[in-house]
Amino acid sequence: MGQPISVCILAYNAADHLAQALQSAKKWDWCREILVFDSGSTDDTVAIAEHYADRVEHHDWVDFGTNRQKIVAAAAHDWVFVLDSDEQITDALGREIADLSDAILQSHAVMSMPRRNYIFRQHVRAYDPDRVQRLFDRRRIDWQMDVVHDTIQPQQGQVLPLKGALLHKAQSDVFSDFFDGKRYADRTEALAQQMYDRGRRVTYLDLLLRPALMFWKYYLLKGGILQGSFGLNIAWKAAFSNHLKYARLWHLQQKKKNPS
Repeated sequence: MGQPISVCILAYNAADHLAQALQSAKKWDWCREILVFDSGSTDDTVAIAEHYADRVEHHDWVDFGTNRQKIVAAAAHDWVFVLDSDEQITDALGREIADLSDAILQSHAVMSMPRRNYIFRQHVRAYDPDRVQRLFDRRRIDWQMDVVHDTIQPQQGQVLPLKGALLHKAQSDVFSDFFDGKRYADRTEALAQQMYDRGRRVTYLDLLLRPALMFWKYYLLKGGILQGSFGLNIAWKAAFSNHLKYARLWHLQQKKKNPS
C-alpha cells in the first residue's frame, strides 16, 4: 500500500472493546494515523483512545452518517479506513491492504470487505457475508445517507471486493443484539418512516408472507439450522424485526387514512 491511511473511529462508552480495535489497526505500517472522535464517554474510553491513537477529539453525537462525514473530513490523509469501536481488522485483511498496488488504488476509489458478526462470542453465519465499504479515497466518493446506514459510492469505476474480513463484536459477552428491544423498535420505526416517505406501501401479503420468508431465509438458506438453538433464535429475531418494520408501515398508512 503506497498511500498512507487514516483509521477513523467513532467511540462512546467503548472501554470494553476499543483497545482491541485500536491494536488491530496500529500494527500495520499502512496505518499512518489513528483518529478517534469521542461523544461524551463516561467510562475509560478516552484514556484508552489517548494511549493508542494519534489524535482524540470530542464531538457531540448527531447520527452515524453526520459524525462519520465529520471524522473523515478531519483525517490527515485522503485514504481513510472507517473502523467501528467494536470491530477488529484481521491479519488477512491487513495483509491484503498492505499488498494493494498503486495501479489498483488509482483505478478503485472504494474497497469493500466481508464482516464476520458475533453475538455472545458466537459467529452468526446467517449474517454472512455482510459486505461493508470501509476503505476509500475521500476525494473520489459520494455519500448516500439513510436513516440507519450511511453508504458511499465511487464517483467513477467499481467497488473492489477484498477477501480479508473484519470481526464485529468478537470480544463481546453481551447478548444485547437479541434482547435490546428499544434499539430494534427505534430502528424499525425509522425504517418504516423512510419507506413511507419514499412511497412504499404495505399490503396484506407483505404482513402475511414477508416475516415467514425472512425466517426461512435465515434459518435454511443462510445456514442458521446448522447452529442449533442459537441459529433458530437468530432467524426468529430476523423474522420479528421484519414484521415490526412492516407493521409500523401499516400503522403509518392507517394514520394517514384516519387522522385523529
